[in-house]
Amino acid sequence: MFRREKPLALKSSASALANNLSALITPEKDSLNYAVVHKAVVNIISSTTDGSSVTNKQVICKEPSATHQTTPMILQCKWIQLPVRTVLVLTTLRGIQIYEYDGSAMIYFHALGNVHSSEASEYGNFGRGISCVGDNFLCVGTQLGEIAVFDIPQKGPNINMKESLTGHKYPVCDLASERNTLISSDEQGSIILWSLNDTSIRQRQFIQGSGDPCSCLCIWKDIIVGGFGNGQLKVYSAKTGRLAALVNAHVRWINALDIASESGELLSVSDDTYARIWKLKAGENPEIEFSFGESVTDLQLCGGQFVHKAGMGFCVTGYDSSDLVFYLRN
Repeated sequence: MFRREKPLALKSSASALANNLSALITPEKDSLNYAVVHKAVVNIISSTTDGSSVTNKQVICKEPSATHQTTPMILQCKWIQLPVRTVLVLTTLRGIQIYEYDGSAMIYFHALGNVHSSEASEYGNFGRGISCVGDNFLCVGTQLGEIAVFDIPQKGPNINMKESLTGHKYPVCDLASERNTLISSDEQGSIILWSLNDTSIRQRQFIQGSGDPCSCLCIWKDIIVGGFGNGQLKVYSAKTGRLAALVNAHVRWINALDIASESGELLSVSDDTYARIWKLKAGENPEIEFSFGESVTDLQLCGGQFVHKAGMGFCVTGYDSSDLVFYLRN
């Protein structure tokens, strides 16, 4: 169903982080961009759609502080495409950094935790989970279980923190969104649905977790899919919050999920070396069906993204590997 293609080489290897691959696919600009985290560095590969030109660059994360001139470890990087603007967002052990989409300049830094405190519990408040909702709201999860909401302007660095959403009692793992619906998950496997009305974001539904971290999330046509640390995929109805399907999809931790929006195909990747494709069926009772799976030999997969909205191809990253591995449909 899919064949393996020639990989692209990163400047440094991928760290062992969930959701460690972000893709910015803009065919109208003849541009494909991929970002992968290695410690305090983001490796960015940009290529033309036909692959004739490939360029590498690195964004080195530095904390803009007079007292702490350090390079904090990055936990996640992700391109956020808002109707008003596209930005590159980094979450670190110290705070949230927002860059121009090409990584050329940092336009905003938001510190997390009390940097002057000697108490580890106060100092440590990492960011993890990045998404957007509405036309101009960027949402980032934190270790305290809160979700920071930022108002992104059309241009310039005049970014404001709008509010902090509270609902999770444990560190946030991932965020995902569709139109005016935001979903968030935490380390106990709980999932919260939030709704945007005008400029107000309010909790709509709470799905109780079972203790296994929900490390990655997707939402498509009122179907919520969560990937868990025990290797399970859980499919919920966004309208009712009811569990529609549970699949023992992998034998180890699921690190990333992605949905091809035009075909309804779901990609899951795991520490067990497998990348698997599933077919989702929307409706009152959402369904999931296995369609393809392949092991990427000796590679703990930590990131995966479709490179086409109709699911014509996907790419994956693996821990301690500097290859960006591609698969295209036969």
